Amino acid sequence: MADWYTVDDAEAQQRLVDDWPDAPIERLNVCRLILETAREQVIDYAPVLADDAPIPQRWVYAQLQQATNLWNAGRVNSSGEVGEDQWNYTPRPLDKTVKGIIRPPKGRPRVR
Repeated sequence: MADWYTVDDAEAQQRLVDDWPDAPIERLNVCRLILETAREQVIDYAPVLADDAPIPQRWVYAQLQQATNLWNAGRVNSSGEVGEDQWNYTPRPLDKTVKGIIRPPKGRPRVR
């Protein structure tokens, strides 16, 4: 069973740092906001699961990829500067790669 990424305790923070070394873990409120936003975006895009169904591992991976996208979008401004004084946030929708992780395209036979 997969668990969503969080920063709720030291173990969760270590898992996040291991899987996303660039995570803004020193700013827990920002990191929490990014992870929660990414999780909500994944859930909103994903098909509905049965109440007792486990969270698919690929959805958790999609959360991490979307969090990375959101963090990167917020760190770089239009001139390419990165840093605390230049922090700027531009919300990003799920890109096609993340969408493909959540809802893998189904192969269909091609008949002529």
